[in-house]
Amino acid sequence: MAASKIQKLFKINLLIKRGENPDILTKLFKWALSSGRFIVIIVEMVVISAFVYRYKLDTDLANIQDKIKQQIPYIQSLKNEEVAIRQIQFQLASVKQIKSEDPNYKQLFEDISTITPKSIRLATISFTEKDLKTAVLITGQTPSNLEVSAFMGALRKDPKLTGVILTNISFEGETTFSI
Repeated sequence: MAASKIQKLFKINLLIKRGENPDILTKLFKWALSSGRFIVIIVEMVVISAFVYRYKLDTDLANIQDKIKQQIPYIQSLKNEEVAIRQIQFQLASVKQIKSEDPNYKQLFEDISTITPKSIRLATISFTEKDLKTAVLITGQTPSNLEVSAFMGALRKDPKLTGVILTNISFEGETTFSI
């Protein structure tokens, strides 16, 4: 009984007469036996190659993880050197920042020396930082207060120097001043 139901469901005639038009099921079956098997074989080859490639990638990953585990003690032994290197890098960056923010003291000395009249003897030149500005204190001696006046005028004309003020002057023998 079951065999008769199956026979009624699927009737495929493989012996087709030449002039007869085959039905859709026959065409599908004929295609599956000819072209379809090649497509199935190609798909199976792609699946098998993907499986083999995945297996290769898994073994490569396992090998790399083993190499990393072997290198961990060596990397941990370099921890002190890394801390020292980072500290040195921080110090170098700090020095670079400080150097870029500070004025060029050599140029300031040269500018002051070219402005200074020959009869003035400078005792001290000191630099202090205040509110991101450099304050310069100059003390010296000269036989004439006219030289101090000329020196002050020359300092005020210099565009790099601002706020030039005479802070102290005394006339005991030689003129002693602070600017």
